[in-house]
Amino acid sequence: MTRSTPRPAAAGDSSNSRAPSDFERPSSSLIGRLTLRSMNLWHTPLHRWGLAAAGIGADSRVLDVGCGGGGAVRRILRLTRAEVGAIDHSPAAVELTRRLNAAAAASGRLRVIEGSVEALPFRTGYFNVVTAFETVYFWPDLEAGLRETARVLGPGGRLVIVNEVADRQAAGIWADRLGMNVPDGDTLAETCVKAGFARVDVRRHPRVGAWLRVVAGI
Repeated sequence: MTRSTPRPAAAGDSSNSRAPSDFERPSSSLIGRLTLRSMNLWHTPLHRWGLAAAGIGADSRVLDVGCGGGGAVRRILRLTRAEVGAIDHSPAAVELTRRLNAAAAASGRLRVIEGSVEALPFRTGYFNVVTAFETVYFWPDLEAGLRETARVLGPGGRLVIVNEVADRQAAGIWADRLGMNVPDGDTLAETCVKAGFARVDVRRHPRVGAWLRVVAGI
């Protein structure tokens, strides 16, 4: 998952004083490392459903935003022969993604970077596909992050957002416990249009109704 470092709280303001959870920003602690490995297992069906709509071809350049444990990156590398990028604000996530995909990282086909979705260190129009699994909940500025993903996509490019919870109600108590901001499908679609995407398709999973997939095209 990726987000930028929060600004210091003003005097008397405790809204920014909460320490990030190990789901929001996995640490190098034992719990953080276990969380990252668990993500790769728990999110396998979610990754498959999202990638089925990504349209990744053999020559597609793909960026995974909020790469977490690196499981989605591993699947993406199997779908394309082209370069793949991955970014996360957690150093532990960056390290695990590199280790899980060591051969691609060593060859230079995979570039894994510690950073924020609000300032993607990639050229304008470079990627064909951007994926974002279970990460937009933690973006500090949703529209700014979407604008950056739109910037790095070339003509005909698409962004695929996949969330395990489709709205605040589906997230339940976990929204507060994990510091999640859970935009629903309408909010994501409207914000994608504001951020510069020309077309947006929003779908719920046919069997797991809480899952949400948004495909936004340039």
